[in-house]
Amino acid sequence: MVTAVIAAIEAAAAAALGLTIAVVPALVLWAVTFELAAEPSAVFAGGAAVWALGNLAPLSVTLTPELALGFGLPAEALTVVVSLAPLGLTLLTVLLAARAGWRLGARGGVGGAGVLGGALGYCAAACVVAVFIAQLLVWPPALVGLVAGLVYGVPAGLGYLVRAARDEHPWWRSTVRALQRGLEQLGAPGVAALPARAADALRLTVGALAGLVGLSGVALAGALFAGYGEITALTQHLQLDPLGSLLLFGVQLALLPVALLWGLSWLTGAGFAVGSGTSVTPFETLLGPLPALPLFGAIPQGWGALGALAPALVVLAGIGIAVLLGRRAEARRASWLVALSTAAVAAVLAGLVVAGLAALATGAIGPDRLAEAGPAPWLAGGLAAAELGAGLLLGTAAARIDAARVRELIPEGLAESIPVAWGADRAGRAGDTDRADHTDRADRAAAEGAGWLAGERDAEFGAPDDQETRPLEPLEQLEPLAEVTELPLPTDRDADGELLDPELLDPELLDPELLDPELPEPEPEPVAPEPTEPEPAEPAPIGELYDQESVPDRDSPDRDAPAAPEASEVPSDPEAPDAAAEEAALAAYAWDENATGEVAPQETGRRPGWRLRGPGR
Repeated sequence: MVTAVIAAIEAAAAAALGLTIAVVPALVLWAVTFELAAEPSAVFAGGAAVWALGNLAPLSVTLTPELALGFGLPAEALTVVVSLAPLGLTLLTVLLAARAGWRLGARGGVGGAGVLGGALGYCAAACVVAVFIAQLLVWPPALVGLVAGLVYGVPAGLGYLVRAARDEHPWWRSTVRALQRGLEQLGAPGVAALPARAADALRLTVGALAGLVGLSGVALAGALFAGYGEITALTQHLQLDPLGSLLLFGVQLALLPVALLWGLSWLTGAGFAVGSGTSVTPFETLLGPLPALPLFGAIPQGWGALGALAPALVVLAGIGIAVLLGRRAEARRASWLVALSTAAVAAVLAGLVVAGLAALATGAIGPDRLAEAGPAPWLAGGLAAAELGAGLLLGTAAARIDAARVRELIPEGLAESIPVAWGADRAGRAGDTDRADHTDRADRAAAEGAGWLAGERDAEFGAPDDQETRPLEPLEQLEPLAEVTELPLPTDRDADGELLDPELLDPELLDPELLDPELPEPEPEPVAPEPTEPEPAEPAPIGELYDQESVPDRDSPDRDAPAAPEASEVPSDPEAPDAAAEEAALAAYAWDENATGEVAPQETGRRPGWRLRGPGR
C-alpha cells in the first residue's frame, strides 16, 4: 500500500512537470507580449490545453473571422478540432514512467502495486486539469484522465515487466511455467524453449525498431539540411520578435518526434499527408497550401524511380540488425526453421509497433482539408513489416552460412579479390588449417630433405614398408616459411663450430675467406677405437685350463713333498695304510711357509691339493 501511494505521488509530480513546461511559456508570452491584457485563467487554460494535447486528448479551438480568413476560409467564426499531439511532451511523460517502472521492478511483486498506483495518480492529476479546461476539450474530463493514465501506466508497466523478466522474479517464473504447462496440454511443440525463443524474437524486434528509427533520424537530418533555405525563408516571413522566435522554436521542438515518425513512414514508401488530397512519398510529392510553419520547409521532393532506394535502405537495415544479432551462440544453435520463424515473428511485431506509432503521429492540424495529416497507420505498418521481414530473413540466413565453405566454392582468382572482412569467419577456421598445413609441409620437407641432399635417403636404411614414398615437394612452394637460395660451401668447421679433421676435407672445396685464423686450433682429442666383438674361441683342453706354473712338477728338485707312489708300487692289500699317500693327502690341505717364514694361505681359484710356490722354490 505504501509503495502504491509513493508511486502515485511520483506520477503526480511527473504530471506537474509536464504541465509546467507547457504553461510557463504561455505565461511569459502573456506578461511580455500582451502585457497582462488577457485573463490569467485563459492563459493557464491555453497552456494546460497544450499539455492535455500532449496526453493524446483532442482539443476544440474556436477561430475568429480574422484567423479563418488567414487560413483561406470564409471570414466567419468556426470551431476547429486539433488532435495532432506534440509528441515531445508525450515522450517526456513516457520516459519518466518507464524509469519509475524500472525502479519498481527491483521491489519484486510489491512493485506491481506501485505501477498501478502511479497510473492512478497520473489519471487523477489529468482529471483535475481537465476540469479547468473542459471548454477546450472534445472528450469529457473522465475520459481525458483515463487516456492520460494509460499514457503513463503502459510505459511504466513495460519497464516493470522487463525488469522482472531480467531478474527472474518468482511470480514471473511461475507464470512462465503455467503458460508452458498450458501449451503442453494443447500439444504445442518446443514448449521448453519458449522463453528463449520469445527473448530472441523481442531482441530482434527491438533491434529492428532501433535501426529503423535511427535511419529515420538520419533521413530527417538530411531533409532539414537540404531544406535549410526554405526553413529560413518561412521563419523570416513570420517577422517574429526574439520571444516569439523562442516560442516558435519550442513548438517545433515538441513536434520534432512527429516529423521523425513521418520520415519513418516516408522511408517505408507509405509516405504521409499534410491535408486531404496531398501525398508525400519517395516517388512523388503532391502538396497544397500549407500553414506557415518553418518545419514544413523540410518536406522533400519526390525522387521518381530512384524512390525505391528508400525501401531498399529499410531492407538493408533489417539485414544488418539480423547479422549483428544472429552471431550469438544461442541464435546459431537453433535450427533453420526456428531461426527463420523467429525473424518472421520479430518482423510482424515491429510492423505492429510502427502502425501504433504512426497512429500517434496522425491527426488534425487545422480546419477543412487540414483535418487529415500524417501517415496511414496500417499501410505504414504493413510495409515496414514486409521490408523488415525480408531484411531479417536474409540477415538470419547470412549469419548462419559458413563463409569458409562459400569461399571454397568461389574460383581461386575471384576469391583472392574478396575483401578481408569476408574472411572474418574463415580466419577462425580455415586460417588455422592453412597454418597447420604449411607447418606440416615444412616439417616433412625438412625431415626428407636432410637425407635427400646428403644422398642418404633410402640408400642405407631403405624406404619404410608402411609409408608411401613420394617425390619431395619443391622448396619454393613452402613460402613464406623458408627461402632456399643455394647450399652453403664447406668450411673447416662443422655446424657446432668445431674444427674438422683436415684429412677429411677436400682442399679444392675450401673457401679461404671462410677460414678463421684467429681461433686457436684445439688439441685433438684421442679417439677411442671402436669396440669390436671378439671372435668365439675354440674350447681349450682340460689340461690347459690350469696354470702350468702353479702345478708342481713331479720331477722338479724343488718339490717339498714326496711324490705320490706309482700305481704299481701300491701294496695289493687295500687295508694296509700307505704312508706316502697319507703324506700327499695332508700336503694338499696344509699351509705352506714362504721364504719369510710366514704361512701363506691357499690361493682361491686353484684346484685343491696344489700349493703355491714361494719365492726361491
